[in-house]
Amino acid sequence: MTTPKTLLRITTRVALVLGGWTAIMLAMPFVGPARQVAVVGDRTRALRAIAAAGGTVVEVRDGATLARSDKPGFVAALYRNGARLVIEGRIGAGCFSSSTRAR
Repeated sequence: MTTPKTLLRITTRVALVLGGWTAIMLAMPFVGPARQVAVVGDRTRALRAIAAAGGTVVEVRDGATLARSDKPGFVAALYRNGARLVIEGRIGAGCFSSSTRAR
């Protein structure tokens, strides 16, 4: 029989793990140059932000657009140009189904 105390402990641990994973996914785009990122949200808004920030579209997926740039401060520029959420691209891409590939 599972007690309320055990359920609270399990819930707390799961929340900590998910919170840590989220923090890592949000922080990773700021680490190192030329990292692929996923701009999450509206496709048109993402494409505008990527173009304005000087990036290149790698792939368009349902719910996210993957991009890359060698420019320092690319992720900050994405946010300044209207991106709502930017996460690490290679890992984050697995969360979104493939739509079309950029050429």
